Amino acid sequence: MTLIDTNILIYASGVNGNRERQGIALATLEDTRQEGALAVQVLAEYSHVMLRNRVPLSTVRQDVLSLRTAWTILSPDAKTVGLALQGVEAHRLSFWDAMLWALAKQNGLTVILSEDGPTGSVVDQVAFRSPF
Repeated sequence: MTLIDTNILIYASGVNGNRERQGIALATLEDTRQEGALAVQVLAEYSHVMLRNRVPLSTVRQDVLSLRTAWTILSPDAKTVGLALQGVEAHRLSFWDAMLWALAKQNGLTVILSEDGPTGSVVDQVAFRSPF
């Protein structure tokens, strides 16, 4: 399975106006829908960015409901935080990238799709790849 980061969802929404990246993000989501997963963190970050961009609350609420219905949603726990802190120390990941990495590790995912983090790198058997 593949863990999808927030920036893929943001580009897919079109809120940032980047049509080229929107097309890539939409294709990426379609290609990974069957084996992809989202983190609760991603739903929260998505909501924050959309609201900050003045997308109506009702639209954001419906988006999150649609995402929850269509995707596997992974939730962190206290062990995730501990593993993330190890990732910060051992691999010099930012904390939020380390949280995604830890969640991927805990759930046996081998790829994180994101334009952030150490893209192009494999960190303890989890690859960070950018679809862009």
